[in-house]
Amino acid sequence: MLSKKTSGVVAIAGITVVALMASAPAAISGSPSSSQSHAEYQPVQSISYEFGSKSMSGYFVQEDSACLVMFMIAEKSNPEMSLAPSPTRVRLALFPGQIAGLDSEEGRSLNVTCGVDAATLIVDTGDTRKLIARQATRPQRDLAERN
Repeated sequence: MLSKKTSGVVAIAGITVVALMASAPAAISGSPSSSQSHAEYQPVQSISYEFGSKSMSGYFVQEDSACLVMFMIAEKSNPEMSLAPSPTRVRLALFPGQIAGLDSEEGRSLNVTCGVDAATLIVDTGDTRKLIARQATRPQRDLAERN
């Protein structure tokens, strides 16, 4: 009898651990620390960043071998303002390897890259000049081969 109770408890504990591990990416999604400059996201995983006076949140889905990205970009809210400015929705369709950049006048930028087979979205944060240079070094022949 004790052995059945023990095995049941072990099974429940194992299921709980697996469930927590599976939900960990969603729980840790969001803005990486300021020292982190690279993060990888799965489809429909929450993506959230703050750069300058703006905040951005969104997700991506995989469709027709492309990353379809949806971001909402807004001014950081000020509780003293009666009406916050309306956010802007950004829609991107990126093929694997393609990079799109979002820049802030305050010097912080984001590059979003569609990963292999459109299975992931890679977000790099950092200095605007460095991210623009990284984007510019991406071989353009990849795009020509798709057409």
